[in-house]
Amino acid sequence: MFEDVVTVFNRREGLWYPTVVKGVHVEHAEAAEPAAYGGRRADSVTVLIPYIQQEGAAVIAGKTYLPPRSWERTDDPAGRITFAPGERFSFFLLGEWEGETPVKDEDWPGGFFGKMDRERDDVYAVASARRFRALPHFEIVGR
Repeated sequence: MFEDVVTVFNRREGLWYPTVVKGVHVEHAEAAEPAAYGGRRADSVTVLIPYIQQEGAAVIAGKTYLPPRSWERTDDPAGRITFAPGERFSFFLLGEWEGETPVKDEDWPGGFFGKMDRERDDVYAVASARRFRALPHFEIVGR
């Protein structure tokens, strides 16, 4: 069941920090009426991301999870991961991004997320994120 791969991108100060996460489960939900969303893709994807508990922290792909505001303040954004909805959103793509080097937004016409979203079908902004502790995993909804 957990055989998919996603790459999560977290943004801070003009840089997108990638994290390749293997062993996830992706569920697609196709919208019945895409026109109701102004022509933008109305489909959504739910990704179930298991984590391991280490010293009281959730660890995903070798990185410690931090809530979005804490991630914004960390001294080590490359060594941490978050799932941020809203204005300072994270995004993910289905599949594996090559490399671990942060991506400069300014190097991509229209910004990195904008370029990826325009050119690929498998790119989703994080719309919501929930953490479950009984069966340790995150449920991330992307649109």
